[in-house]
Amino acid sequence: FDELLLLQLAILQHRREWQSAPGQALDVTDEFLETFVAATFPYELTSAQRRAIQDIRRDVSQPVPMNRLIQGDVGAGKTAVALTAMAMALANQKQAALMAPTSILAEQHYRSITQTFTSMPDGSRPVVALLTSALSQTERESIYRGLADGSIDVVIGTHALIQDGVEFNDLAVAVIDEQHRFGVEQRGRLRGKGSNPHLLVMTATPIPRTLALTMYADLDLTVIDEKPPGRKDVQTQIVYPVERERAFSFIESQLQQGRQAFIVHPLVEASDKIDARSASEAFDELQIVFHRYRVCLLHGRMKPAEKDEIMGAFAAHEYDVMVTTSVAEVGVDVPNASVIMIEGANRFGLAQLHQFRGRVGRGQHESFCLLLPDGDTPE
Repeated sequence: FDELLLLQLAILQHRREWQSAPGQALDVTDEFLETFVAATFPYELTSAQRRAIQDIRRDVSQPVPMNRLIQGDVGAGKTAVALTAMAMALANQKQAALMAPTSILAEQHYRSITQTFTSMPDGSRPVVALLTSALSQTERESIYRGLADGSIDVVIGTHALIQDGVEFNDLAVAVIDEQHRFGVEQRGRLRGKGSNPHLLVMTATPIPRTLALTMYADLDLTVIDEKPPGRKDVQTQIVYPVERERAFSFIESQLQQGRQAFIVHPLVEASDKIDARSASEAFDELQIVFHRYRVCLLHGRMKPAEKDEIMGAFAAHEYDVMVTTSVAEVGVDVPNASVIMIEGANRFGLAQLHQFRGRVGRGQHESFCLLLPDGDTPE
C-alpha cells in the first residue's frame, strides 16, 4: 500500500508540475473538423473515434497542456484520431510531431501521413519530414533547420526526435505511438522540445482501467472500444505440439492463396537452460518445410538497418514466411499477412500475445492466430 501511495503521489506531483506551465490553447471550429474528416478519411469514423476526437478537441482548446492516453485495440483506428489531433495544430499554423519506437514504423506513418495531408480542406499542403538515425548528417541538419525556422510543419521520427539539436519553432501537438515502448522521461523530453505542447500517447495494449488510473495517473484516459465495420475478428486457436504438421499445412494453404505468415519463437538461438524452440533452429527447419516459398529470419540481435530491410522486404511481399522472436511484437503493417503461429506460447505474457495477434487481421482477409504451448500446462 505504501509503495502504491508513493507512486501515486509522485505521478500526481509530476502532473501538477507540467500543468503549472501554461500550454497553447488551439482554436478548433466545428466547420474545420467536419471538412477535415470528410476530406481526409474515405470511410465513416466510428462513434468511439468521434468521441476520442472530441476529448482531444476539448483538451487542446484549454491553456493547460493536454496529456491524454488513447487506448484501443489493433485496428480500432487510433491513427485516424492522431492525424486529426495533428491537423488541429496545423489549422492554427503550428507544428505537430509523431514519435514511433522503430524506424520502420516511423516510415510507415510518414507515408500514410504525407498522403493524408495532401487533402487538407483549406488547400494548404503541409511540409512533412521523416527523422530517423538512418539519415546522413547533412539530411539531419537540414531537418533540424526546417524545424527550428518553422518551414517544416510535421515531423515523424524515432527516438531521434528527442536528441539534442532538435528544436521546434512552435510545436503544439506531439503524438507518441506504442506508448509502452517509451518511458516517462522520454515523454518529458519530447514535451521539453516545444513550448509545452499538447501530448497524445497511444497504445494497443489493453490496460485495465484501475491499473491505468494508478500507473498513468498523469494521463487522462480515452478508450476506443469499437472497431470499424467490416473488420473481422482474428480466429485464435490452441494447437498442441503433436498437431504441428497440421498447423504447417494450414499455413501452406494460406500461402497458396497468396497470403503471408509470421512464425514466432521465444528464443533467438538454442539454449542449454531453456527447452524451447529457437528462431535460428526453426529457420533452417522451416526453409525445408516451406521449400516452395521464401522464408526470412528476423530477431533482436540483428543491426537496426538489417531489421528494417527485412521488415520492409516482408511488407513488400518479397518473402512469404517470417520466422521471428518477440521483436515482431510492435511493428510493421502487413495487410496481406493472415496467419501468425506462436511457438512456446506459454512463455509469453498476455499483453505480448495480444500484440502479436495484432500483426494479422489488418487487411480484408480472414486471419488466424495459432498458439502452440511447448508443454501441457493448464495456462
